[in-house]
Amino acid sequence: MKRFAVIVMFVLAAFMCGCSSGGSQQAGGSPASPQQASTSPVVAEGLPAIHVEGSTDLPGNFYLSFVYSRDIALLDGKGNIVWSKHEDQPAEGASTGWWDFKKHVVDGKTYYSYHDQTGAYDSYGLEGFAPGERVILDENFNEVKRITFEASRVTKKGDPLDGHDFLMIDLDHYILSGYIHETVYNVPGYEGGSQVVYSYLQEVKDGEVVWDWRSADYPELYALTVTDGTPTAADYANAQTDAPDIMHFNAMRLDDNGNLVCSFRNLSTILCLFGLPEYEKSSCQHYVTVDGNRFTVFDNGNKNELTRVVSWKVDTTGKTAEAVDIHSFNGKFSRACGSAQRVKDDLYVVSFGAATKDLEYMAVIDFATGEKQLSLTLDNPQDFTYRCVYFE
Repeated sequence: MKRFAVIVMFVLAAFMCGCSSGGSQQAGGSPASPQQASTSPVVAEGLPAIHVEGSTDLPGNFYLSFVYSRDIALLDGKGNIVWSKHEDQPAEGASTGWWDFKKHVVDGKTYYSYHDQTGAYDSYGLEGFAPGERVILDENFNEVKRITFEASRVTKKGDPLDGHDFLMIDLDHYILSGYIHETVYNVPGYEGGSQVVYSYLQEVKDGEVVWDWRSADYPELYALTVTDGTPTAADYANAQTDAPDIMHFNAMRLDDNGNLVCSFRNLSTILCLFGLPEYEKSSCQHYVTVDGNRFTVFDNGNKNELTRVVSWKVDTTGKTAEAVDIHSFNGKFSRACGSAQRVKDDLYVVSFGAATKDLEYMAVIDFATGEKQLSLTLDNPQDFTYRCVYFE
């Protein structure tokens, strides 16, 4: 197979691969939906209460995952629970979560996956790092396998993954993400060494590492670190922390050309968004989707405490981007997590992650009319969602 060739650009690295785009997560058709496969809802004992207002005619499902509780849930377009799973915390006082619940269709066969923050690994004291294992489920939600890192120049076999994102190309071929805590010697001005947490991506096929990417190999990225969301992110002197989260990878997608599009919260950067005016830039964004040359992000907006959904038309050849849609939420602010997904036309599925001003965690909004078709809320403000994504 053709391996990734890394092309470093002005703002961010662009990754080229020869992989099938079957690993990308887009709203779209699939062979069978859970509504068809299940005749009665599976409501797990211990699942937090979900309050629903409104309804949609969307034929697919909403996939919910949570940051600090071991819960995942699958809802239909009207907000009814189709399937769910709950597990108590592994230890008293723990707050481990199940992140990034999603659907994969490979060669006509459906799988599901989520990230299990097992609580067995060092998180380096970072709030936004949930080291653990990727759990693969079959079409009937039975566990098939658990995935951790393979041995590489950076990792040992069995090292934990990060929970932010995962691309499945087939059952034995996938792209993994992680955070690595290490002393580096190429930070300008800190050549004597600086302890950092950097981003690491690993492509695995049939148990072998066929490509990997280490952000610390690109010292030009250090200058891009912002502190809007994490005050210690650029602490290269290690004055306040020995684990500055300098990049904070949180999302990746394969576009139609096989480019790996990545989001880095603590760079406030998505792939090759060049020369944007200030109001078009994102701040500590958490999520990215790709629809042709249209990139959409959930912009947490930490810099101004104003959360938005922003879409750009991107020319990867000319290295330009132009904002085509910007939507905000009447003062809403989500300091972390969340997602935004354009389903069709001006209809979006938005989850608000760590929203600070209300308990609404997900909504389906028609931005053309301002109509909120569906709204979901939780009782506990501490039990916020990691993401809520939509798949047909």
